[in-house]
Amino acid sequence: MKRFACFIFTCFTALTLWAGDPFAGSRASPYGAALADGVRLSTRLVENVYLMPEQITKLIFPKPVDEVSVNTQVINVGRNPADSKEYYLLLSPRVASADVNMHLVMDGRTYSFRLIVGKEKVNYRKTYTVEGGGSSRNLSKVPPLAPTEINTTRLINLINQIRRDPHYATIVAKDMGFSPQRVTYLWNGAEVTLQAAWHYYPQDVVILQIEVHNPTSEAVYLSATQVEPFIANTSFPYLLTQQGTKVLLPGQTDIKYVFLQGHALDIENARFELRLPASKTQLKEIPAPDAAP
Repeated sequence: MKRFACFIFTCFTALTLWAGDPFAGSRASPYGAALADGVRLSTRLVENVYLMPEQITKLIFPKPVDEVSVNTQVINVGRNPADSKEYYLLLSPRVASADVNMHLVMDGRTYSFRLIVGKEKVNYRKTYTVEGGGSSRNLSKVPPLAPTEINTTRLINLINQIRRDPHYATIVAKDMGFSPQRVTYLWNGAEVTLQAAWHYYPQDVVILQIEVHNPTSEAVYLSATQVEPFIANTSFPYLLTQQGTKVLLPGQTDIKYVFLQGHALDIENARFELRLPASKTQLKEIPAPDAAP
């Protein structure tokens, strides 16, 4: 009888430990997408993580975490050993309820987290990837496409919806990457700002989003086809362009899109520059050819 009782106790203990395994993955999470594993991080989105008192949450990253900052001391933060082949943070709250901001730097990029402490939800484990193309997507295998094969209107609508709805941005992150550029040029009195680069991975299409504002009292002419994007000494000819207008009246702003395709660019590490046509001042400085005798 004692042996039978010991057997029952051992089975009960094992089942209890299995059910309470803090790193058991999705089976410990009955809350669906909010607690889903395998999340793609984005520098433009805040990642929610649910913590629970007396529980440990493990966050696993694809690369080493360079820096971690938390705006309060109510969360204990542990890190993987220096010689570990797995990169992770261990989070454990010291209070029953809190809403805490955490920022971490990984591979030179800063990611923002919101740590929500309570008793209703908990992420025991979350494994992250990072957005972007890179060699893992084999972008070089995407063949050159004809202009008619790229739906520019659809891609621009996709960009606008991502900008309006962060939740939608998370849904389509596997197909669309983003890299802020924020470079401004003064040209003929107009302000030409390369706002961002977008990357539609399925077709290896990079979309450069350029804002042109005319604060002068005169009309300014600038076509998207006159803009030449380049990185270092490498120029990238456009495949397509789209814009609202070529002539900007005083006070008017236009958004122009330049589409590049088939270059297998990693836009997360790319810093584009723009060559613009010669300005009026530059043209005046060019000496006129000597008149014929």
